[in-house]
Amino acid sequence: MPLGADATLILLTAIMFAMMALGVPIFIAIGISAMTGLWLMFGLHQAMVDFTSFLWQSLNSFELVTIPLFVLAAMLVQESNVGDELFDFAKVWVGSIPNGLGVAVIGTCAIFAAICGSSPVTAVTIGLIALPALAREGYPDQTRGAMVAAGGTLGILFPPSVPLIIYGVLTQTSIGSLFIATVIPGLALAAAFAVYVVFASGHRTRAASHSWAERDAALRRALPVVMLPLFIIGSIYFGLVTPAETGAVAVAYLMVLGLVRRRLTPAKIGRAAMKAALTSAMLLMIFGTGSVFARYSAILEVPQRIAHLVGTIPGGGLLVFTGIVVTDLILGTFLESGALTILTIPIFFPIATAIGLNPLQFGVMIAVNQEIAQIHPPAGLNLVTVSSISGIPLTRMMLTILPYIAIEIGMVYLLYFVPQMTLFLPSQMALR
Repeated sequence: MPLGADATLILLTAIMFAMMALGVPIFIAIGISAMTGLWLMFGLHQAMVDFTSFLWQSLNSFELVTIPLFVLAAMLVQESNVGDELFDFAKVWVGSIPNGLGVAVIGTCAIFAAICGSSPVTAVTIGLIALPALAREGYPDQTRGAMVAAGGTLGILFPPSVPLIIYGVLTQTSIGSLFIATVIPGLALAAAFAVYVVFASGHRTRAASHSWAERDAALRRALPVVMLPLFIIGSIYFGLVTPAETGAVAVAYLMVLGLVRRRLTPAKIGRAAMKAALTSAMLLMIFGTGSVFARYSAILEVPQRIAHLVGTIPGGGLLVFTGIVVTDLILGTFLESGALTILTIPIFFPIATAIGLNPLQFGVMIAVNQEIAQIHPPAGLNLVTVSSISGIPLTRMMLTILPYIAIEIGMVYLLYFVPQMTLFLPSQMALR
């Protein structure tokens, strides 16, 4: 007996996740499921026509140029080893306060995240520098590992965040406004991490104080790098450039800076370009096939029916939003943040608008929620990344990471109840 359309969609979704679990590349798993669904609905010939047409339409968007540009910027940052200067700068300026080296790690991650926009890249780059330094200061393995893993998650939130770029394209929300909407929540979250490190992380140490001359020297060395995130945020806020143009300027700036400082060579630039091309191609293929799968579910009116069903659920919008949070966390423990955004936002976004959430507010809340998924035991990507570069067993970090998760969950619900945290700066930008 043939399955109904809804049962077929559920079966294909289960098969898609099963293929991912078996190691099939994400875009292939999504593409096979989408193609099969269209085939069963319209026949093979029409399915092939629709698949290629939907794929082309989804990728034929100028805003997607932002992804390879900022991915290339992230790879140039990684190749030019600017993390050393950032960490030295933060260590000299805040290292003398209680647990100051830990605060320096959080601060370095925040600055670096605002340059590269990638959580794993932030965790790897800063972790390779900070983890040995933390060990020399006596920080236990589980404490320093959790600290770097949690700090690395800021790469999803601060601009230029790739998941937010994808969210903006999928929901037709201004990417520039999304970037600006992250500023207050991002700074608040970094500050909350720093306060926890100082007062409640279970470790007490105070590094040597530094003179103002040493601080001035560290600032001079780091200033060209520190200025880049300020330029990215400021230029978008004041309407000087578009996000895509900002990405192009960031790439040019990093190349010139790296060549002048002899941190980049033609070989390193070529390696960065190759990594950026491979990463961007993967992200765009996931975006394209994910958009086709979303179009297939839209043909079945799944998002509309779910959004309509929301109105009948007792408990109101808060309960519905909690359901979104929990689902996103479960899926995010084994899906990369970009793929997670592509697969879930076409379903979640109509639900969010149905319960009265602003698109900017919801986008930032989802970014914070995906940060939690990156460090959620047992398989959060940042936990795995830190474990692989440090040799610290995952099991040793599972308890010490929980307070950071609690802070981020608190931030998600704070953004729910205080939407002006995300809406204030974009509303001021719109007036200019």
